[in-house]
Formats: sequence, C-alpha cells, structure tokens
Amino acid sequence: MIDDHRRYFWDKGALDLSLDKFIIIERILELGTEDDVDAILDYYGRESVAQVVRESRELSPRTVNYFIFLLGMSRGETRCFSDVSRRIWQPY
Repeated sequence: MIDDHRRYFWDKGALDLSLDKFIIIERILELGTEDDVDAILDYYGRESVAQVVRESRELSPRTVNYFIFLLGMSRGETRCFSDVSRRIWQPY
C-alpha cells in the first residue's frame, strides 16, 4: 500500500492494517506524500480519514486545516481547533 513504510513508522513494530488504522492514517496525513494520501483515501475511504482529522490530537493545525478544506469539513468539527484545553493562556 505505502512504499517504504518504515519512513513513517520507525517507532512501531509490525502494523495491522485494520487494528492500527488510526495511527496509519494519522502518520500518513502528517508525513506522507500526495501519493501516500491518495493510497490511504482509496484503502480506508474518506469517512475514516475524516474521523482521524476530527479526533486526532497529534495532527498539526496546518495539516488539519489542509484536510478540512480537502474533505469539506469545518474547523469546529475538529479536536485540533475546538479543544480549548490545549491552550496554556488565552490571547488578549
């Protein structure tokens, strides 16, 4: 599915494509190439990818912002932009 997967999962042992779906999608969205993202979308589907974008605490705001645009989502649906507890202090 993904060429040279050790590049993305250097800290993981053997991966199970169904049990480790969340982490696989998360890493590919954050670190993968456009071809890798296309492979993930084809294999897992848009709804699974959208679920990871909504629920992940590990994706960067830049990555989440890109994929909410690509998937037609809103920022308020994502944990990245709606989880106030991530902020240490409130800006003025």
